[in-house]
Amino acid sequence: MIEVNKVLALDTTGIIVLSVFGVAILLAIFIGIYYFVLKSKNKKTTITKEKELVFEHSDDKFIEALGGTDNIISYDLRGQARLSVVLKDKEKINKEELKKFYVDRFLEMSDKIILVGENLEPLAKILDKFKSN
Repeated sequence: MIEVNKVLALDTTGIIVLSVFGVAILLAIFIGIYYFVLKSKNKKTTITKEKELVFEHSDDKFIEALGGTDNIISYDLRGQARLSVVLKDKEKINKEELKKFYVDRFLEMSDKIILVGENLEPLAKILDKFKSN
């Protein structure tokens, strides 16, 4: 057996033989390629889903999910992650529809609901637009 280096060796029959170290290197390369291909595919899927959510829902649907403009008494954006909404009847809200607007959790009180998410500033702007009309 002719040894080229510590990774590859050439057998007397002409077959290339890998050492354990060579197998480990090839395995690491394949795992790295798989990881980066998978990560880039997931990023594209996430971006596509976000675009679908934005285009699928309109401002009217957000107001309807809160029970309509007549149901909203007042609202207050606290930071970017919490939108506090005082409602006449909190039974009119549609939580499943609100989740489509990047609302992760709900904190409920007697006449108020606090919407919690990463960035709810666009939702506060929607409420500004509808309350000014």
